Amino acid sequence: MTGDLRGIRVIAVEQAVAAPLCTRHLADLGAEVVKIERPGGGDFARGYDESVHGLASHFVWLNRGKRSVVLDLKSEPGRRALRQLLAGADVLVSNLAPGALNRIITDEALAELNPRLVRCYLSGYGPAGPYAGRKAYDALVQGEAGTISATGTPDTPAKPGVSLADLAGGSYALGAVTSALYARERTGLGRRIDIALFDVLLEWMSPLLLAELHSGSAPAPAGLRHASIAPYGPYTTADGQDVLVAVQNEGQWQRLCRTVLDDPALLDDPDFSSNSARVRHRERTERAVQARLITLSTAEVTARLEAADVPHARLNQIADVLAHPQAEAAGRWSEATLPDGQAVRVVTSPLHRAPEPPGGRRVPALGEHTAEVLAELGLSEADMAEREPAG
Repeated sequence: MTGDLRGIRVIAVEQAVAAPLCTRHLADLGAEVVKIERPGGGDFARGYDESVHGLASHFVWLNRGKRSVVLDLKSEPGRRALRQLLAGADVLVSNLAPGALNRIITDEALAELNPRLVRCYLSGYGPAGPYAGRKAYDALVQGEAGTISATGTPDTPAKPGVSLADLAGGSYALGAVTSALYARERTGLGRRIDIALFDVLLEWMSPLLLAELHSGSAPAPAGLRHASIAPYGPYTTADGQDVLVAVQNEGQWQRLCRTVLDDPALLDDPDFSSNSARVRHRERTERAVQARLITLSTAEVTARLEAADVPHARLNQIADVLAHPQAEAAGRWSEATLPDGQAVRVVTSPLHRAPEPPGGRRVPALGEHTAEVLAELGLSEADMAEREPAG
């Protein structure tokens, strides 16, 4: 295996999205990731859908390049095997329900068992506070953190179409784990990391929170528009297509008026004299831009925006992105191998541009690597069938 983290062993006691995103990227960077799954069904993300040749799209996305080991963590043999794995590991990443892993082994015991172990726990609200014990799925955390209230329109709040809290938490966990591994090179010691999805969404909500805190009023959700900038959003062309235009500064506004709208008189209108003025008179601003663009074809609008160096984009559908020229040019497509050996097209990791090694693209079947990983510990699957003595 190649990559910056080759030689690093990660034990992933994980499910769903947040922790698996972190560990998938650790695998992308060359770490060996051993994914612990429960007997019977494994990671419940395996059952989200069957859209990738019978497998769940979330599971294929988040778990290629990992080794799947089934352990019954409710049994003493399963807990003992987990402790053995952790004794020789570099990183633990876990997002079990609050308190679940602590009932198996406490963080203090882990630090004593393996002082070099980096322990990263993802949860909805962190280890302390009145919400610490809550199960916290993505939409629930978004509701508490206010991201849903800031999305959509004032009349129709909306949840983003991707799992924003999970993606944020997994990304911050990745950065924290790699930072802790770097620090371990100096100190020789691992550390505990707690990543709360609520905390990372508060970070991302900072502009709105600060506006509310210091001015008493946060910008209202603006749908496809920008709550604090105008003109910024989709405009319909004569073809009936939408083009996204994003004016970020006065130079771009001036070029938009002169070159794209062919209406320099707008520059003398006090209602449009600054971004703040244009936001206050948003309806007039939008009407002025839309009235001109609706008379031009999409090709002409795009050409004028290019000539004026005004930022713009298409409003793509999911199917459009599959054939996006930038994705093709940047090599953002690769292949993963399903458990039955079938190759499927997947998005490559954004962390590097080099081709992924073939061994790092396999999606594991449930428990596919149980026997070999147990053998590395000197155990067999028969050992796992033992039960604690009655009484």
